[in-house]
Amino acid sequence: MSSRNYEPRTGGAPYVQKINLSNNNNKKTKRKSPPKLCFNCKETKDCVNLFSNKVNRIEEIINSFHKNSKNTERISKFNAKFTLNTTPCELEYDLSNFTLENLQKLVIFTTQSCNNNNCNN
Repeated sequence: MSSRNYEPRTGGAPYVQKINLSNNNNKKTKRKSPPKLCFNCKETKDCVNLFSNKVNRIEEIINSFHKNSKNTERISKFNAKFTLNTTPCELEYDLSNFTLENLQKLVIFTTQSCNNNNCNN
């Protein structure tokens, strides 16, 4: 080891930090622009944004669900008009009281009737 590493420094100026107090300190620093995304990254970003928007929409609907009034009366009413022995008849069904089996029978009957009417035309 050399002895000059341990000798005191002489003749050199002490460390001085210069501070500029002028208005030139307000220079805007130029930020680096983010790197351009590749096609797959753009596609992924678009998919994530789309998915995020859908989730946000679902959350909005769920959060406002309690505010919506129940309109089941209007939806579940079914009016049937038909003629029986040349007598016009009208029935009103409340479908909310039907069992699943009865609803299934009603669907089968109406679709068969519609299909038969379409074949005859």
